[in-house]
Amino acid sequence: MEDKRSLDVGRPWGGAGRRLHLLWLHAAAAIVLAVPAAVAGHEDGEAEAGPPAVAEEIVVSANRYEVPASEVGSAVTVIEADEIERRNPVAVLDLLRTVPGTEVTHAGGPGKIATVRVRGGSGAQALVLVDGVRVNSVAGGTVDFAQLLAANIERIEVLRGPQATYGSEAMTGVVSITTGRGMKGWRLSGTGETGTHDHRRFELGLLGATDRWDVSVSAIDLSTDSVSHRAIEGGAIEDDPYENQTWSSRLGATFAGDGRIDVRVRSYRGDTAVDGFGLEDLNAMAAQDEDTVSLTVEKDLSSFWRQTVRVGRTDATLLGTDPDTIWNNYEIRSGIRQIDLQSDIRLGTDNVLNLGLGTENRRGASVGTFDEEADLDSWFVQDQWSITDDVHVTAALRGDEHSTFGSETSHRVTVSGGWSDGRGRVHGSYGTAFRAPNFNELYFPFSGDPNLLPETTEGFDIGVQQRLGASGVTIDLTWFDIDFDQLIEFDLTSFTFGNVARASSSGAEFTLRYRPDVRASLEFSHTWNRTEDQATGSPLARRPKNRTTAVAQLQPTDRFTAAAMAAFVSDRIDSDGATMDDYTKVDLHLSYSLSWLRPFVRIENLLDEDYFEVPGFVTPGRTIVVGLRLQRR
Repeated sequence: MEDKRSLDVGRPWGGAGRRLHLLWLHAAAAIVLAVPAAVAGHEDGEAEAGPPAVAEEIVVSANRYEVPASEVGSAVTVIEADEIERRNPVAVLDLLRTVPGTEVTHAGGPGKIATVRVRGGSGAQALVLVDGVRVNSVAGGTVDFAQLLAANIERIEVLRGPQATYGSEAMTGVVSITTGRGMKGWRLSGTGETGTHDHRRFELGLLGATDRWDVSVSAIDLSTDSVSHRAIEGGAIEDDPYENQTWSSRLGATFAGDGRIDVRVRSYRGDTAVDGFGLEDLNAMAAQDEDTVSLTVEKDLSSFWRQTVRVGRTDATLLGTDPDTIWNNYEIRSGIRQIDLQSDIRLGTDNVLNLGLGTENRRGASVGTFDEEADLDSWFVQDQWSITDDVHVTAALRGDEHSTFGSETSHRVTVSGGWSDGRGRVHGSYGTAFRAPNFNELYFPFSGDPNLLPETTEGFDIGVQQRLGASGVTIDLTWFDIDFDQLIEFDLTSFTFGNVARASSSGAEFTLRYRPDVRASLEFSHTWNRTEDQATGSPLARRPKNRTTAVAQLQPTDRFTAAAMAAFVSDRIDSDGATMDDYTKVDLHLSYSLSWLRPFVRIENLLDEDYFEVPGFVTPGRTIVVGLRLQRR
């Protein structure tokens, strides 16, 4: 690997820098808060045309069944295709940064390990689904979100709180990612962009549909010189480049009237240069491959019974190579095979019964150390009942049988009750969940313990949501509380994993949304999260007590689109108890449509903030990208 440009990671941070930082923060806040005024002016000018109304959100993940958001008792955030297009992110993690109750921890620049935590849990305690298929590593438990590019993704749902109906890993929430579906009117698209750090991204896509068939295909190639992986005293001597190739396809068809079949395939390969422990390493590389395949068949078997069958598999490999040392050479494999059956039975106009059966085979290996597998069989029953037009209740029970540690039963209850013609509502949920130990925790030489018990959690949330007249403003305040038991931790005295810890996480999520029409939106959120290791009384590492985010999107004309995203994170400690610096990250995307051409500019870390999400791992400074998107119908 040839040496890249050096990077000075020791930029001063004194009083003047702090004042400049606050000035930029106040300026950014003023811009964000000015959006409603700009939109109001837009509405006045367009009053006669009558802007299109905003349709009510539909949520799938919360009840494993399509329901309007107003009937969902759990806290959930939905990011849809139009928002994804306006924000034009490179990776899914850039979208998740602005979700309430969700923290992204990125250990460096593009391609370096990124973990998503929900409501104070660990990365392994949130279940991640791609097209309904589990992608959490059965070896290490987590998902590396740095590798999940946003290509051909039409919808993301982030469901918060313990989710019994999903089984293992859904202790603090579920992140459900859905790939794009073809639409009538064939559309070919291509995107090319270049920018700072020798960033290059090329993407080709095809969407289309006939009366019976629909197809979507996407291919993306991303490369960047990035920055040095680790902060080195005296300055880095080389950058650590990153490459990613992601392919995604979805083929769907209708049959027998109301039947539907979907085949979805998503694959990626990511290669990144890494550094050693506090040292520049010119030859260490880490490669990740992952393939996710799903087949889903849905069909009404009668006027009241709809049946869904899903077969899925995920195969992933993490390969480390370094000719200079033995420590950076490894090969870790993870595989999941799953079959899920779900029957949705309408017992009346106001009642739906969901019945599910599932089976999984999990296999994990660390080449040269262990190669193990386990089976997990499950069932669940859930009843969704609308007591009145405004009061909706859900109750669920699930049982899991794990071939290694036995059985586990989880439950969940939610309620959503409205008033004032649907303008206000109270919502809440209570539930339990668990996480089966991953293979590293069970079998890794000298540190694993095959007698580990699953981690368990019990939690609730309760919130109030209110729409302010016809202004397009909605506010939501939700309080949550989660208790963790039998947490699996690595004991630094015995150098083994064990069920030794108890912890708690409580706090509040405040959200203000302003959505006057489909051309504009402003979403502001603040999450206050208090975590505690009950053995020591200390906060859990890298869980910020305060996180404030804002997303403003505006399309004042048919041609011009703007999106600004900001996140301010404060009050964190590292794993050694040291206080971590606060930081602000602001991103901006501007685009302009010229017939079938759309030039755009994306600026990441607009304020050129010098910060660490994980101490010792460098994050890029201001990154400017220019690009062109071609789209033909």
